[in-house]
Amino acid sequence: GHEASSLQLSARAPVGVTVCARALAASRCAPASSGGLKTSATSGTSRAPAVSGPGHGWTRSGCAPSKMIFLSFVLLVTTLLLCYAGYIFLIVDKRQAKQVLQNPELFSALDDKEYSFELPGEVEEYEELREKAPSDKRALPYALLKRAMADIPRIEQLEKDHPRMARLFNRGLLPFCVWEQLLEAEAMMDTEVHEVQEEAEKLHKGWGQGVFSQAYQMLRRERDEETSKAQKDREAALLNISFTKLSGGVVQMMADGRNVTQQTQLALRKEFQSEEVAFKTEVTAEIAVGAGEGRRVFSCSHELCLDKDKEKQWMQLGQDSAGLRLQVKFHRRTHGIKTGFVVADIRATVPSDETAPTPTASAPITRAA
Repeated sequence: GHEASSLQLSARAPVGVTVCARALAASRCAPASSGGLKTSATSGTSRAPAVSGPGHGWTRSGCAPSKMIFLSFVLLVTTLLLCYAGYIFLIVDKRQAKQVLQNPELFSALDDKEYSFELPGEVEEYEELREKAPSDKRALPYALLKRAMADIPRIEQLEKDHPRMARLFNRGLLPFCVWEQLLEAEAMMDTEVHEVQEEAEKLHKGWGQGVFSQAYQMLRRERDEETSKAQKDREAALLNISFTKLSGGVVQMMADGRNVTQQTQLALRKEFQSEEVAFKTEVTAEIAVGAGEGRRVFSCSHELCLDKDKEKQWMQLGQDSAGLRLQVKFHRRTHGIKTGFVVADIRATVPSDETAPTPTASAPITRAA
């Protein structure tokens, strides 16, 4: 009867259910196949032990392989699950935690146990303009665009802070009050977005869905312009050069350059191209390369003596490889008995970032035809 029910169940059930049914049948039939003689209490007669053979699949010799297969399958699945859980905990989870903990700007913002968040000032500016000129169809849309542009960085900041703070909160590293402040900030920003869209829809029908897209395009152009300007500032160089006469008169000039390295040509500003200097002067030059924290300054200061008999001549200021070196081309200008010189060309050489010392250089002038 056990064998018939097992076969009927295995004919209809899936493989996993069949394995379970066979294991159940094996547990039920195990006592019936125990070896030795069993003596009847009433008759005293003996029974022969069960013999496994064809047709007796429910005996111990037939049930043991199925039970071992089932136990092996369970052990394999358990091992795979434990390996996956260990991988998540030891590698993925710790890697994410390390990334979270290596965000000093987030922790510096949470030093006071407070998540500071405020709406931009453009919100009040728009409300004031709407009260003063509610029917202005030109100023109101522009003010609303400025409001939406000011909202976008705050939206980006919330999207950046939420996953990091959520990990900290789940690990018990973030106070509950700070987590609530983050949720309040997100709710505040969500309300602000809906208000901007509603105002845009009132001003122009159908503009509500596209106001933030238009604001983002304008913001991206501004960011690109700022990035380009910052790049130009990092590459820019400004030279200030002064020629002091023996009588005390001073002639100052300025020249601009980009990516100054070795004998880089500088452009003398237009207003100084006609300035004349005496043949004998004290020259002081200073060049500023880059901007911000990467700004470097080099200078040199020496006595200059030009040859009055030469129409054109190159003069070098500074020979120290660790400082500023200038090659300046002069053209002679004659006004009767008076002789002067104008600057026709300037080449500058500065040390590289690795070899640049404190920006001060001083060397004698050498004369070259």
